[in-house]
Amino acid sequence: MSITQNEVEKTKLVLEEWKTVIQTQMHFNDMIMRLRTAGISIVLAFFGAASISLQYSQLYLKFKYFSFHASVLIIASGLMLLISVFVLDYCYYYKMLLGAVERGYQIDKMYKEKPLDELKMFGMSQMISEAIGKPHWSKYYVWAFYGLVLAFGIVFILGILFGYVPPVTG
Repeated sequence: MSITQNEVEKTKLVLEEWKTVIQTQMHFNDMIMRLRTAGISIVLAFFGAASISLQYSQLYLKFKYFSFHASVLIIASGLMLLISVFVLDYCYYYKMLLGAVERGYQIDKMYKEKPLDELKMFGMSQMISEAIGKPHWSKYYVWAFYGLVLAFGIVFILGILFGYVPPVTG
């Protein structure tokens, strides 16, 4: 079967789009990893600061009917930052990554059976999908990633609220 010049040109255009899609996937994946690394590091720094602050009884705050250590506010601030990072990650970068991945699947599917198939230019997105497992399970991994840190922070706050006893000062 002979391939026409028109088919070659179309294939070149598709290959260029596919390269762009792969570069876009890599870019969004890199942005997500940077955001997660920086965000979780800062949140854990908040938790560390709260732990250190527990040694200071002067930071024990008393209101009319309620009292607690200031470390609760530090942890709560860290959790607010965690939620903000999650929203930026999951609702923005993660969605853009999914869009780029979906376009990669479309290109793979459309051109899998084309005349230049003997070159095996397309199919990587499908192979990665098959290696990972069920589609769209990645959202559960994202929720688990942030959920574990959130759960730790909540347990930390509850531990301070219900178990912290300020040191006795002489």
